[in-house]
Amino acid sequence: MATVFHAVHETPSLTRAPSPSPSQCEAIEAPPGPLLVLAGPGAGKTYCLIERIRFLIEQCDVPPSRICAFTFTNKAADEITHRLERTLGDGGGAVKSGTIHAFCAELLREHATRVGLPPGFGIADEDYQLHVLRRLEGPKPWHRGLLTQFSANRFRSTPFARHESYELFDRYERFLAQRKMVDFDMLVLKAAELLEHTPEATSIRAQWDVVLVDEFQDLNPVQYRVIRELARDHEHLFAVGDHEQSIYSFAGADPGVFQRMLNDFGLARKIRLEENRRCPRDVLALARRLVSMNTQMFEGLPAPQANRASRFQPTALSFPTDDAEREWLLEDIRRDRPGGGHAWGEVALLYR
Repeated sequence: MATVFHAVHETPSLTRAPSPSPSQCEAIEAPPGPLLVLAGPGAGKTYCLIERIRFLIEQCDVPPSRICAFTFTNKAADEITHRLERTLGDGGGAVKSGTIHAFCAELLREHATRVGLPPGFGIADEDYQLHVLRRLEGPKPWHRGLLTQFSANRFRSTPFARHESYELFDRYERFLAQRKMVDFDMLVLKAAELLEHTPEATSIRAQWDVVLVDEFQDLNPVQYRVIRELARDHEHLFAVGDHEQSIYSFAGADPGVFQRMLNDFGLARKIRLEENRRCPRDVLALARRLVSMNTQMFEGLPAPQANRASRFQPTALSFPTDDAEREWLLEDIRRDRPGGGHAWGEVALLYR
């Protein structure tokens, strides 16, 4: 049976808020120290992190070069750099920002031999990883999913679905090692080893006074260990994430990192960004009904609120077959076009 959630005809505003909301202000202007900021979609997580950096530089006199900010994508890292440069000038570019993988790669370029890596090691991206698997057992349709299993096994000790995968995993790792290469997972594993078990860790940590993390819920346990070790001495860790979302758990992301941070840094206080500026009230209410059925990680948090209204109610529709679903979608688009005045190029259809 096919199901469609129908909420069309209206384009949400994605314009950045002109000023921070009350809960954003609370997070942005919190005293220096460890802080966990919980925020759902549309609450302005990245905006809050960027404004926090600006607050630390302008109001707390933290030198930009002493700030290290982790983002989930290179695009988000570039956004931080560009926004800070617009507001702070060239000094904003001194903030260390980027993905965890990029940070780990840079760190290991300097300290490779301390964790058993050869100087000048190569990095295997996904295309090369798939090439290796094809070399080892011929082209197989499940290779991309197997790489995901490799990550889950390394980061969360998730057993492989097939016994043969253990042998293939061992051959895969030996193949890379013989060619003086590491994959993205190994970058994180070796960086964690460097920060936890070598004398160089102290001088590495001393380079920064603040560590900030965006999309905290997407961290796997080993990535969290890297973050924890960097903030071990000064304990100024500012983490922003959605505790109700874990879409990368298949690759090793673990929502348990929220509780680990609370325990490791002795946190008793959390801030929730309460205002949702992306979704209309009716859409948010429907989403909250679904989320409320999950086991709650944190009790007593205020529910997010939305100020935007919509003329259209979200509707859940079920169909007996895929053909029936397609016929309804096409008819709905035809029916809506004359009244809404939409050109064909203004209609988007999303599907699995």
